[in-house]
Amino acid sequence: MATRTHDITVSVAPGLRGAFDGRRELSLGVPATAGIGDVVEALLRLYPRTRQLLAGDGGEATGPYLHVALDEASARELSPGGGGIPGGCRLYVFALSRPPKGGRTVGEG
Repeated sequence: MATRTHDITVSVAPGLRGAFDGRRELSLGVPATAGIGDVVEALLRLYPRTRQLLAGDGGEATGPYLHVALDEASARELSPGGGGIPGGCRLYVFALSRPPKGGRTVGEG
């Protein structure tokens, strides 16, 4: 019996498109039981330049790092007892800057 798969869409923020071969959007087929970790692993495997954007995996201490966001209904499906990422789900990948060492940002007093 074949494993059921779902197609999900990943929207890529402009600042990250270089790591995703210039793509603004991509489609991934994932097992119906896949979680967010499975999707991130697939992205890292398909687009190896994204590895430099993982928090704690080298790179500049204050450089950008990868974030993944999804809508509330999809997040509910990924919660304990949920059924995995729903078909037709849209994920968003973007980058934020790492805070400076010491954890304080400019303007904090």
